[in-house]
Amino acid sequence: MQPYSRSGGTRKCFYEFQTLVACFTSAETSTKKECTPLFDDYNECLHGYKERERTRLVLQQLKDNERTKEGVIAADLYKASGSVYENLDLVKK
Repeated sequence: MQPYSRSGGTRKCFYEFQTLVACFTSAETSTKKECTPLFDDYNECLHGYKERERTRLVLQQLKDNERTKEGVIAADLYKASGSVYENLDLVKK
């Protein structure tokens, strides 16, 4: 993997890739199973499955809160933090 992206700087997951390769090529590593947590970190960095699942759960909880009129709703998040959630497109008014 090349360390540089098209726009300059390092690629998004280059450091996770380096630690994974270091684990696989290390003399102390006896099995590939020892590198499974590092592989999971690299895979999550590339694809973001866990992050998307957590975001889905947060949005589902916000919808449930608006429906039941309990807990925190999306409008409260906007008031508390300004435009952070708006810029991330996670919460809609």
